[in-house]
Amino acid sequence: MSYVVGTAGHVDHGKSALIKALTGIDTAHLPQEKKRGMTIDLGFAYFKHQDGTPVGVIDVPGHERFIRNMVAGVWSLDMVLFVVAADEGWMQMSTDHLKVIASMGIDNVTLVISKSDLVDDDMLALVEEEALEQFLEIAGFIPDSVVVSAHQQKGIDELRQHICRKLDNHSNDARQQTAVQRQAHLYIDRVFTVNGVGTTVTGSLCGGEFHVGQKLILQPSGREVQVKSLQSYHQNIETAQPVSRVAIALKGVKKKEVERGFCLMASKESGFIVDEVIVRLDGMLFENKCRNNSEVEVAFGTFNTLAKIFVFKGTNLARLRLKEPACCFWNQRALLIQHGGSSIINCGAVVWGGEVAKQHRNKLYDLLMAMPDQPAWEDYVTINMSLYGYAKRGDHQLDESGYKACGDWLFTEECYNNSHQMLESILKQEQIDLSVNELSGKIQLPMNVLSALLQQLVEEGKLKQSGELFSLGSGRSEAQLSPTAKQILERMSQAEKQGYEADKEKIPGAQKELRNLVRLGFAVPLEGKIYYEKALYDDLVNDIIEGREVNERFKISDARERTGLSRKYMIPVLNRMESDGWIKRVENDRQVLRAAETALA
Repeated sequence: MSYVVGTAGHVDHGKSALIKALTGIDTAHLPQEKKRGMTIDLGFAYFKHQDGTPVGVIDVPGHERFIRNMVAGVWSLDMVLFVVAADEGWMQMSTDHLKVIASMGIDNVTLVISKSDLVDDDMLALVEEEALEQFLEIAGFIPDSVVVSAHQQKGIDELRQHICRKLDNHSNDARQQTAVQRQAHLYIDRVFTVNGVGTTVTGSLCGGEFHVGQKLILQPSGREVQVKSLQSYHQNIETAQPVSRVAIALKGVKKKEVERGFCLMASKESGFIVDEVIVRLDGMLFENKCRNNSEVEVAFGTFNTLAKIFVFKGTNLARLRLKEPACCFWNQRALLIQHGGSSIINCGAVVWGGEVAKQHRNKLYDLLMAMPDQPAWEDYVTINMSLYGYAKRGDHQLDESGYKACGDWLFTEECYNNSHQMLESILKQEQIDLSVNELSGKIQLPMNVLSALLQQLVEEGKLKQSGELFSLGSGRSEAQLSPTAKQILERMSQAEKQGYEADKEKIPGAQKELRNLVRLGFAVPLEGKIYYEKALYDDLVNDIIEGREVNERFKISDARERTGLSRKYMIPVLNRMESDGWIKRVENDRQVLRAAETALA
């Protein structure tokens, strides 16, 4: 199993030196970093776990001006090494960094007292005691602590063993909980071009595997891209495992079309693609107040953008109207940063994505406020069911009893039945086949939700599908027919009133498929092995019967005039109508047995 750990702590407290001692890798890659001796952007390294698997290490900047880069570095971590220099002790930015760690929901933290060679044992004890007190006061727990000197390699082997032991004991449960809620995804932290390879991105892979050749969705654009190659810790691989640092060469996208903060996803349905979110604020770690209609900066994953904030009176809920669209996940941690500065205003969890209609807002706010402090995916489903009558199903472990499953969506029985009735009413009223897009506007259901519902209704024989169009009727959908049956049906459609003459067509297996098409209600057989499309036959019946009373007689010439059929096809059609009980033959005429309003019932 792969892991990723990261550093946190005040600037110049020895984080980069510690990583170099642990891994043998200098994480400074920018000229400014080497010149100033300070981490500005994220740095990356790794060492080998005791079982031989790599442990990725992210070097997070400590200076307050680069707080956004810190958030981008810690979002995916299995563990944090919180570094405090023995010669300086706890500093203001140590407090700020610990607040960030706590606000991101990370509790697998080890306190590392660095530069131990610069002080005596009494000072070491004082620094450690103060740091542990700060942890208890700010984060609510006391972490393990390790004393090291990167300069003298003192305690480095012990720290490495400690990291491996903590990862093995802690990560499984926490990672499984996250994987239940989020499928394979990677927030991009770097974008560049490699000669001979093309557009390449890096990030921490979470929630599932990526494979060479796999097609992924680049959000928030929704663009489909393909994995050309994968590299992890300087090794070319076929499959990338979570959680690990991964470099991905992408096919189907140019470098200028990808940005830091974009998210690669295995499933399009996995997250929210929104320009508006509701965040449930913690309100405990930070004293700064969020002013209504003010501009703040919001950061989650490796993404950050400006946003207008609206705090709901009497609640800890805030609506954020993002300046640019983003990809986020339900219950994902987010930080609010002062616009134009580095002060953290507040933090919280994303509890809703997308704009909410005014008629639903008050009810939604009540439901969100009633959620437990540690919500599960079931709570999100329950809120959706209460609000709309449907919710995303996905791969989550849910008790689905009492719900109607339609693909990736669950419906209440009431919503399912009401929607079915509305669809039947609309299709009957319009008297034409309609697409998902057309029906979505009429029934006021999102297209992805309605598509799942329509497919379920088709499978249950309550609707029929022809291409992208849906209509009333039972039987299987045209989309479910065999390739041979589809070929026959297409030729039948092209023949129109000339009819499909089976003896003249040389299609292997045609007779069996024709019988199946008749049985499923797609075709009507006439004398002489002539077949009409069912819809065409129904139209001809209506043309002949319309306006006539029961027991009224009509001549063959009248029927030909109404339908435009030649005698070759007119007689077989009339004979079929007689066998179906519409008419009966009286000498050379035909007598109506059923009225026109029942013809298409």
